[in-house]
Amino acid sequence: MSVNTLEFNELNHSVVFKGSVISLNPLSFKLLKALADSNGDILSVNAISAMVWGDRSASAETIKQRVFVLRKAITESGANGLTVQSVRGEGYRLIIDDAHEKVTSTSEPVALETNKYAFVAIKKHKKISLPIGLLFLAIIGFFFVLKTSPNATYVNDRIALWTNIKPHQLTGTALNLYTNWNDKLLNEMKKNNINLIFSEKQQGVLVPVQARRNRLALISYFEVLEKNEKHFVNLSIVEPRTATVLRSDSVELASTFDSESLLKSHMNGITKLLSSNKLNLTKNQKENPKHRIWPYLKALANDQ
Repeated sequence: MSVNTLEFNELNHSVVFKGSVISLNPLSFKLLKALADSNGDILSVNAISAMVWGDRSASAETIKQRVFVLRKAITESGANGLTVQSVRGEGYRLIIDDAHEKVTSTSEPVALETNKYAFVAIKKHKKISLPIGLLFLAIIGFFFVLKTSPNATYVNDRIALWTNIKPHQLTGTALNLYTNWNDKLLNEMKKNNINLIFSEKQQGVLVPVQARRNRLALISYFEVLEKNEKHFVNLSIVEPRTATVLRSDSVELASTFDSESLLKSHMNGITKLLSSNKLNLTKNQKENPKHRIWPYLKALANDQ
């Protein structure tokens, strides 16, 4: 099936674009198909929910995450010229090649024209702009002094959700559990209790090294494992600068275990750790695994 130069294979949920094969999970495949069928028009969140999830309604945050997963799959496939664009307050649309280039080329003269008039305005009102500029510098200086004040306490609330399998490759119960957990993290971010950043574990990079690069306070690690022909999800809370596991829980995917209480407890553990202001570890604490800080942090992580 071909739609706007995209070839959709419904048997293996793959899409071919300009010779690049994009391998997708069923949800991402349906999402890309819905966007392609709209022929460049904006699809609202409600329309996407109905077309992709059917009778099961999906929240705006769930759709946002699924769009992120789809974008990652497109990028990793090497397919250039295919963009899922978010339109604030309206929804999402798919931009294919020429449409993207056309928008870029037509926007340049407008930018140049705007810059020309801006330059004339600045030149015309130099006498006024000088005191305004000095006032602006004074304001910046005030906030710089405030930020660097020794009494100011910086609280790092940056959380990363890592997986041992790429999110767009998850299926079945594992995908449902991952989506549920991701939704809870996003909802907690809306309450300004955490700052969930889009970060994936980089192969060959030590956890403390990547933690410094991403300025992470905590890592929520979602692992899908197989043992004795059974499949499990292992959910952990990790202190990233020492790669210390503060909490780890395992759930068998085939069981009827209610994961809601576990996810709620994990969320409580994360928020308690962040609000404790104890994650800014000293050199001695990081280098001494027997330091008393570790039992304290593990108790918080386990919602005690």
